[in-house]
Amino acid sequence: MKKIVHITSVHQRFDTRIFQKECQSLRKVGYDVSLVVADGKGNETYEGIKIYDVGKENNRIKRLLFTSKKVIAKAKELNADLYHYHDPDLLIAARSLSMNAHLVFDSHEDFPALMLQRDYIPNALRKTLFSIAKRIEKKSAKEMSAVVCATDNIRNKFLGYERVNAITIKNYPISNISQEKIDHCQITPPKACYVGGLTPIRGVKEMIIACEKAGVGLILAGPFDSEEYFKEMQQLSGWKNVEYLGYVESKEVKEKVYDKSCLGLVLLHKAPNHTLSIPIKQLEYMASGLPSISSKEVVFCKEVVEKENCGIVVDPLNTDEIADAIKRIIENKNLSNQMSENAFKAANDKYSWKGEEKNLLNLYFDLLKA
Repeated sequence: MKKIVHITSVHQRFDTRIFQKECQSLRKVGYDVSLVVADGKGNETYEGIKIYDVGKENNRIKRLLFTSKKVIAKAKELNADLYHYHDPDLLIAARSLSMNAHLVFDSHEDFPALMLQRDYIPNALRKTLFSIAKRIEKKSAKEMSAVVCATDNIRNKFLGYERVNAITIKNYPISNISQEKIDHCQITPPKACYVGGLTPIRGVKEMIIACEKAGVGLILAGPFDSEEYFKEMQQLSGWKNVEYLGYVESKEVKEKVYDKSCLGLVLLHKAPNHTLSIPIKQLEYMASGLPSISSKEVVFCKEVVEKENCGIVVDPLNTDEIADAIKRIIENKNLSNQMSENAFKAANDKYSWKGEEKNLLNLYFDLLKA
């Protein structure tokens, strides 16, 4: 039995892409799968996946300097046939794993592009860090057995580096056609929702203001990027309408968030790493039968919402437009029901993990068949 180790220094152990999709898909076809994390929750075996925890480091600099080395050291102890790692923090440290084992890097996002939009990076340093990150990424990718990319745009970038084996495995939701259908338009009082990182560039402020204008509640699930920004949002008059849940495990999101909401919000601002991304929240809303109000700045969201007629596309900075879209869905039950049906059908027919799983398994088979 081939031994596989997935590695992350940043993500939670039950991360949807890493644990629920990739690790579980590999386990189901007979691989011995382990996951090395750094979340401070201890070791355990869950749903057939052995989880090893090296402890959590909250300081970003210390995490970069020390946690990366810890997760790589633990992974090396496990003596795997293939190591699959998920964070750009590990690009350099992971090279030590490549002896006698295949090494796969999973590029969830365009790492260098992130340097241009991180709030904690001073503007004067962003272009310099972008160049450094791109050089590191390019050199490291050529030493990998393969690079798994969340979008075609990211894959094309890696292919442009030459001598890089890059494939696309999109972050489509796990299809669950048998799940209980929720009549979202009957939920009272009406609530919108957002699941994900809570940062300015993801439109949190606009969500709070627009929901207040529309007279609906807002469920927020996810971590705030900084305590300062959290306090700033709490000072908004619309915060009184917010139900803040903090981080919610992926396996609990449907019950705690989606089943209690009338619609989902995807209000990403225009940014280098957003325009050609595939926001998993857009697809999760659809898979749960939630109409969505989505940013026109994200090509994928705009195209899918308009093609499938499963929501409304808006300017993510225009809170009046967002509020009007919310009220249109909330107040028109026939429209809401039709969008809900369209979203659910499209998610299960066209945008499900089933097809992406085949691509992942084919890659592993090709790498490990020798």
